[in-house]
Parts: sequence; structure tokens; C-alpha cells
Amino acid sequence: MSVGEEVEEVVRVAEKKYPIVTRESELEQLALFHKALGDETRLKILAMLLVQDVCLCEIVDGLKIPTSTINHHLKILERGGVIEGRREGKFTVYSIDPTKLDRIPFVQHENTQLRGGQENED
Repeated sequence: MSVGEEVEEVVRVAEKKYPIVTRESELEQLALFHKALGDETRLKILAMLLVQDVCLCEIVDGLKIPTSTINHHLKILERGGVIEGRREGKFTVYSIDPTKLDRIPFVQHENTQLRGGQENED
């Protein structure tokens, strides 16, 4: 078997074992979800949202980061399907999509990864 044939076989096996790689829209959504989790600021925002739903101004005040930067991160989190926003008066309040909660790594481990692996709270 040539190298090219070997690689083609690997692709066939991967597609059979992980069929999502053949479904473009699902694969794109999965990539957007993981991209949303791939930034320290976005993880800090998620930590806040695990405590309670918050609006943009509360995130800005809490993290001491410019509004435009937080807005950018919120859009990525929304595009990835990690969070959702709802209107409350003149504010948009953000929350974690409850259907995605079990896919957020530090939630799966009782928040220990977020606290650097320490079990006690400060």
C-alpha cells in the first residue's frame, strides 16, 4: 500500500468513526464552540456567568476591560452557541446556554480547573 493509499484509508476510517467530520454545518458549529472557549478573557466571562447572569456593563466593571473588547468576546461566545442574551429593559443580560453547560471543561470538573485545581474557595 502506498503512502497516499494509506492516508486515504486513515481518512475513510476517521470519517466512519467520527461522522461529524463529513457534516460541514455541524463541524463548523463545533469549531465555533471550541473557538469560543479558546481565550482567557472569554473563560473569565464564563466564570462570571456560572455565578449569575450579567449584562455587558457588569462584565466591563468586573474585568476592567474596555467595552469594545468585551463586546467582541461576547459576540464570539454567542456565535459559538456558548451563551445567549436576552433583553431586560434597555440592557442585554447574558447567560450560559444550559444545553451546553456539560460541555464546558471546568464545569465538568466542579470548577477545579478554573480555580487552578484547588478544592477550597477563597
